[in-house]
Amino acid sequence: MNVIKQQLINKKYKPLVDNIDRYFMESNVVLQDDRNMIKVIDFNNESLVIKSYKKPSFFIGFIYTFVQKSKAWRAYEYGLRISEFTPGVIARIEYLNPLLSKSYLICEKFEAEFNLQKPLFYNHPDKEAIFSQFAEFVYELHQQDIFHKDLSPGNILIKKSGEKYQFKIIDINRMSFKKLSKRQRAENFNKLWAHDSDLELMLKVYAKSAQFDEESFVRLGLEFNQKNKDRKTRKRKIKQALGLW
Repeated sequence: MNVIKQQLINKKYKPLVDNIDRYFMESNVVLQDDRNMIKVIDFNNESLVIKSYKKPSFFIGFIYTFVQKSKAWRAYEYGLRISEFTPGVIARIEYLNPLLSKSYLICEKFEAEFNLQKPLFYNHPDKEAIFSQFAEFVYELHQQDIFHKDLSPGNILIKKSGEKYQFKIIDINRMSFKKLSKRQRAENFNKLWAHDSDLELMLKVYAKSAQFDEESFVRLGLEFNQKNKDRKTRKRKIKQALGLW
């Protein structure tokens, strides 16, 4: 028996939700095509983004059907909860037959100019301002008890608005909401894969906003950053040794 679960913020999107497969298939504007596929569609003269999640294995499908909420479900609920910090969510759709077999998330299109990879890994003339303002953005997240568990460069969208930069986080199905310790706040920067000098700038700005001791907070953040790099390097070497890389 096929079951379709839907949640949407406004009934005006019901025709899109009811025909999600067709809209997704007919779009030729692909933003991402790897584990999941992301496309842009036009609906009633509005540009929207649709994320189609990879079909889960039997085991994961069972978990998402009976044990915990799916990625699309969590991303939709979290998006409503942190609407100030992420592109506005519009709907989630799940197909169960009888286990979860397919899911979509629909959200508004944030007209990003680039993501954090550009100032981190390529030459950007305004990178110091971007890093400083990004640190303030992360501080605001933390002050609202928001911890993005995959705060990596590709998940941070950026566009310039006047003299300031605007940031939005995506891929938000892995979040936690809790009061954060100083260590947890420093650790949240460790997936940026940043050079020490760039990360030091961010940590100094953050420490000033949080009224932390600058030296100890910077040292803590740099330690977490290096530990994550070392861990990723070890994993890559193991995969290479096993012929999996």
